[in-house]
Amino acid sequence: MNEEITLYTPATGFPDLELKIAYGLARMGIETYDSERTMIKDNGGFYSVIVKGNLDKLELTFNTLCKRLLSSSYIPFSTPGISGRSAESITIDEEDNFSLSLYQIPVSISENKNAEAICRHKSTGLEKIGNIIGFSASTSYHHRRDGLDISIQQGIPRRPTEPKKICKACGMLALLGTWYATFIFSIADREVIVIPIPKDQISGAQLQEIFSLQHQIRKDWISQEIPQTLIPLSFLSRIPSSADILEGFDLYIAVMSRQQGYHVDGLFLIPIDNYLVFLKASSYNVASVDTMLRREALGALQELNYSIFNNTPSVLPKFARLYVQETSTNNFINLLYPETAKYLLEEVAMINSEIIENTALGSLARTLRYFVRERKYGYADDIRNARKESKDFEETIAKMLREGRLRLEQKEKIHLPTDEEMKEVFRLANDDFDKVKTALVILAFSFPSRAE
Repeated sequence: MNEEITLYTPATGFPDLELKIAYGLARMGIETYDSERTMIKDNGGFYSVIVKGNLDKLELTFNTLCKRLLSSSYIPFSTPGISGRSAESITIDEEDNFSLSLYQIPVSISENKNAEAICRHKSTGLEKIGNIIGFSASTSYHHRRDGLDISIQQGIPRRPTEPKKICKACGMLALLGTWYATFIFSIADREVIVIPIPKDQISGAQLQEIFSLQHQIRKDWISQEIPQTLIPLSFLSRIPSSADILEGFDLYIAVMSRQQGYHVDGLFLIPIDNYLVFLKASSYNVASVDTMLRREALGALQELNYSIFNNTPSVLPKFARLYVQETSTNNFINLLYPETAKYLLEEVAMINSEIIENTALGSLARTLRYFVRERKYGYADDIRNARKESKDFEETIAKMLREGRLRLEQKEKIHLPTDEEMKEVFRLANDDFDKVKTALVILAFSFPSRAE
């Protein structure tokens, strides 16, 4: 019967490095045995990897895999944060032979001393490697610290990194973990690493799913510059069919740029539950995000991102307005998909079907949509900004209907609601003003239903 081995990450204090090492150790378990005999457990600051198997076999797999994959500088050089000069030093030599017994004893969390490797592994003959920005992005200064911490090297001003070292065994495990269970892609001229952070223990089977998933986006490239806050939604929208694999995870995101060496533009720890619910609810939601990215409708995308992430319905009417304005062309007015509009109204704004599906409100939305299609957004804007205590709502609608009747007299094809329908709309607004005006605006900015 195989023994149960528990291996511990070295409690370096860098969350991304801890996970990469844990993923590297877990890969050894899966490569040596199978996914059902491997598990990762979060211990708060460090991880334990539990493998039902034999330590000697794990070590053999580790050393064999390192020699086959890391004997050249190709993988280190392809890792964001590792430049060419450093990549040459992060390779396996023929005489290298690592022992995983280093990881059998948990290391206490303590302050790192400058003279020691951050993993605090001190075995005789264990080589140290430096410049570990590629292993932990937080060891670099933010590149926007202009005028701060500048040194002159060979007549060129440089922003120095904070030099850190790590033992070679941890470095190799971190590299294997990076290319096994993290996502690497580019946005404009920046490189992005996305690391799934488990909120609970995870099985080897889940890791294998992540491994297959990350192949879909590896070295992907989003050509246009986008705000960093939009990275999670943009990233997840590219893998919607497999997004359920990331349930139970948060995302640790590092954005890097090269300016005389690597520098960090941003670090984020993002809960993604709301994003996954939105993207999995309908393929039209994914298509909406894709449309905004292709048309560079970043204003609309930021409003949608804010609403989903914070579950805030108040910005939805502004989102709908920006979506139409920024994704339309000279020859075509692009409206929201009805399925996406319905999702936003029901799941984000929490508006009940009595309002959303009310025929009277739909009739008035149809009239408002006529002016939206003409790029005349004033009526929708005034309704969106109206307050219950004022008469703005009623006055704006009255003004719109007067213009509508004039258009009808001029033989234009415009639908007008009946007097009974208008009484019903005002009754609804009197009961729940904010939800009614939100529904009215979003329905007006969406394509009509098939019945209509």
